Amino acid sequence: VPPKHTSREGDDTSRSLALATLYKNVATSYYIAKQAVEAFRRDSRAALEKSGPATSETAPFTDIPPPIFIAADIGPIPVRGATDLANAERMEEYCTIADAHLDAGADILWFETFADFDEILPIAAYAKQKYQHQQHQQQNQHQPHQSRQPHHHQHNQQKKDLFIMASFCLNKFGYTRSGLSAAEIIRLAAQEEAIDGIGFNCGIGSRHMYRILKELDFMDLPVSVVPNSGYPELMNDRNAYQDNIAYFCENMKEIAALGVNFLGGCCGTSPAYIKGISGELMGTPTVRIAKCKALGEGTHLQKERNFFYRKLQEKQKPVIVELDPPHDGKSEKIMQSALILAEAGADLLTFSDSPMGKMRADSLLTAAKIQSEVEIPVMPHMTGRDRNRLGIGSAVFGAHLNGIRNLLLVTGDPVPPGERSTVTPVFDFHSIPMMEYVQRMNREYFSEDPIVYGGAVNQGKANLEKEIERMEQKRVAGAEYFLTQPIFGEEDIEKISYIKERVETKILCGIMPLVSYRNAAFIKNEVFGIKVPDAILSRYHPDMSRKEGENVGIEIALDLAEKLKDVGDGYYFMVPFNRAKMIAKIMEQMKERGILA
Repeated sequence: VPPKHTSREGDDTSRSLALATLYKNVATSYYIAKQAVEAFRRDSRAALEKSGPATSETAPFTDIPPPIFIAADIGPIPVRGATDLANAERMEEYCTIADAHLDAGADILWFETFADFDEILPIAAYAKQKYQHQQHQQQNQHQPHQSRQPHHHQHNQQKKDLFIMASFCLNKFGYTRSGLSAAEIIRLAAQEEAIDGIGFNCGIGSRHMYRILKELDFMDLPVSVVPNSGYPELMNDRNAYQDNIAYFCENMKEIAALGVNFLGGCCGTSPAYIKGISGELMGTPTVRIAKCKALGEGTHLQKERNFFYRKLQEKQKPVIVELDPPHDGKSEKIMQSALILAEAGADLLTFSDSPMGKMRADSLLTAAKIQSEVEIPVMPHMTGRDRNRLGIGSAVFGAHLNGIRNLLLVTGDPVPPGERSTVTPVFDFHSIPMMEYVQRMNREYFSEDPIVYGGAVNQGKANLEKEIERMEQKRVAGAEYFLTQPIFGEEDIEKISYIKERVETKILCGIMPLVSYRNAAFIKNEVFGIKVPDAILSRYHPDMSRKEGENVGIEIALDLAEKLKDVGDGYYFMVPFNRAKMIAKIMEQMKERGILA
């Protein structure tokens, strides 16, 4: 149950008044709806009595008017900041709306125009628990405290539960703004006990709605469909819709034939539209034709076709090497480095995505070029810093079109403070939701040849248990492997061993060869999260030649690789200053020493 939240000091009174007003307004709206229904029933009974004795044709309808149910609406509350306080206040507002509806006698809560389940599920669980508590109290009192039954002949029938309908706003392609597809909505709703039915409303017109829904299997869920009348034109700062009742009703007939249970109209519609639907379809039984499973449901992702994935699963200790895309648009150096590493036997090349928030060539395009020309598998990094949800989806499609089957999905380094006035970070996704997004795309589009993706783990985090918790969330979101931060000492190795005991996954151990005293001192003192022990730094001195520095770096890397042989599932080398030949020498000596097969 979401906790009641106390606002900032000095703001308690005004917020309490605002919540009380919200409660009163919601309760009043529900009361007015109940009064309207009762008035309709009285008028209907009077009309039936005035019409005289029932005939054989009218007998089934002359008892009382058919039941009318009132759905209590809850729409999305705008996000007013990403702080814990702002989130807690929004959850409190949702609870207040639910309380008002339930206290007024609601039997149905209808969440509408949402983009995902994140806020629906806790409030649905809260509302159902409160509803059951109210029902229990009424039974114990042995008298009706406040009737929750529709006002017809089922007065004595005990209700099972509060009915929760969750309705989502789609775009023309069948996705919400959070990246959930209509098929995924059905799949997730079928797994949630708190959700009794699903719906689709607003966002698109009736024809686009039909095209999306006709491909889906609704399973056993009640389904509502409430599209817009069409697409508006802005006139005098207001959205104007065409008057297209006949066209709308014709499309709704086709939607009804798909087995939809509830029909209605959203933006641009009017009572005339509802009357038109009612005239065409009132009393038509819902017939649902069995179809294949909802898109992606139960789909086996055939990852076995992926060379890198197979090597990991077969415990062959793959070697991947990271290259930074060029910062000047020139490809000669990185192409030369890629050729050297491919010749040395690297299994896969990975490319950073503008690390430290500094502009470089696009990681996906760089990876596609090198994979095509060097003929070595690639794994570009993709962050949520520079792309919104639409951009990430487009990038994944583009990567797959270009034969890329491996990705490293990370949140991304922040934009440097000095550039934040001109460079706007996006962060629609951090790493875990991005993984969930690609996981859905795999199910729906790439199941026969999916993208295998992994994540990053920072063994140097102060709260290692929290990092392990995030690893587990990433693993559930489909991450098949993790790349560590550079490892330099026994403390890091012990932490990797501990992580391996706690998380059932594959870990590729990061090795960053240091090439000089200055390089080692910089990493130790200026790069947050990487721990270079004094023992490592002491092996370098300021007067070393380039060759001497490289030789020390190679020896340290080989020592680490030997120690990590029985700890990790593979090796992840970071190339210092494009010195690919240095990594090639390390790999050669690893083979000579039996570290690599």
